[in-house]
Amino acid sequence: MYILNENSLSVEDFILILNSEQEIEISENLKNKVFLSSNLLKDYYEFLDKKINLEDYEEIDSTAFLSDKEVKGILLATIYTSANSSCGISYKVLEQLINLLRENIKIPEISLSTNLKVATPNYHFLKYLENITLLERKILLKTSAYIPGFICSYFEELQLIKKLLTISAILYFNYPYIDPYNLALTPYLPFIKLAENINSFSNPKKEDQTIDPLLYSALSLLYKTLDDLYEILNIQLNSSHYPYIFIPEKNNFIENSLVLTQKKYLLESLKTLLLIIDKIFKDLFIRIKFSEENKSKIYEIYNALRESDEPLLSFRKKIKDYKKALALILTNYTLTCSTEKPLDKILRSFMLEKNIKSYIELTPFLNDLLKTIEENINELY
Repeated sequence: MYILNENSLSVEDFILILNSEQEIEISENLKNKVFLSSNLLKDYYEFLDKKINLEDYEEIDSTAFLSDKEVKGILLATIYTSANSSCGISYKVLEQLINLLRENIKIPEISLSTNLKVATPNYHFLKYLENITLLERKILLKTSAYIPGFICSYFEELQLIKKLLTISAILYFNYPYIDPYNLALTPYLPFIKLAENINSFSNPKKEDQTIDPLLYSALSLLYKTLDDLYEILNIQLNSSHYPYIFIPEKNNFIENSLVLTQKKYLLESLKTLLLIIDKIFKDLFIRIKFSEENKSKIYEIYNALRESDEPLLSFRKKIKDYKKALALILTNYTLTCSTEKPLDKILRSFMLEKNIKSYIELTPFLNDLLKTIEENINELY
């Protein structure tokens, strides 16, 4: 049983809950917070019910649905932020939302659109709730808590992509080495994390090993931007994404003026991260000599790396494209390299053990590959 406490849910805890079968429960302090704010909502019910208007949603038939993990992430963020932000949602409603974690809920992929007038994921949760007031429905439909929840459900994938991009650069630049003296001149944490990851695979006795400075800069920017996104998510998981915040101590409420700002800031941060990753892949594609068989696939992925005005839908698709590209880069290297360095041996041994002959076969095993590398050489930042 995982107990959700007030102002304490981190991205790490969030991922832990997502990956486990543990049930969740709201702490007594948080329950008390929920009871006080929901009682205050009743006092202002008539006023707020008239004040909160809902837009008409366009019904779009969809055959593509979110995965169980995505749904669980969205639902978990909605549960925690509803309880923690004094938004007025009752404990009875929260109990029903918690029970939905055990259900198989179908949420259309298109509900992640931030441009179309379509129902958000919470609209689909509401179909399963009973004994919920119209005002509570309105409040849940207005929340954007699903956005940090959805992004958090992919945070491990982002870490995987960052680490395997680093390993790809190490392989194709022939195990470069970063002089610690240069790091001392620029004590910048992302540079240091990246350098230590690179040096954990390298031989410091060789002085001719270098990495392209533009690629190194882009990789370090990826490290920084992902660290920044982690901190933004930590803050937003413990923030209010609801139209009103109730203040029982003053027997009053305030309008939450930060809802739209928070949403825009998180989406812009995500867009920036995707642009950086796109650039790194494009740089690697240009530098790597791919086999004739893989050239057309690389060209297809390269063309897919375009900026979109639908950040969440684009993010979801790009994660899949990034993993395909990494599988292509790593299989291409393994099939063409003939050196006997430890990392090369691990790659060949892994491919042989799993009977992997193509990038399609490697793609579902990328997590296992990274785990094997870290267990045999060094855990990466």
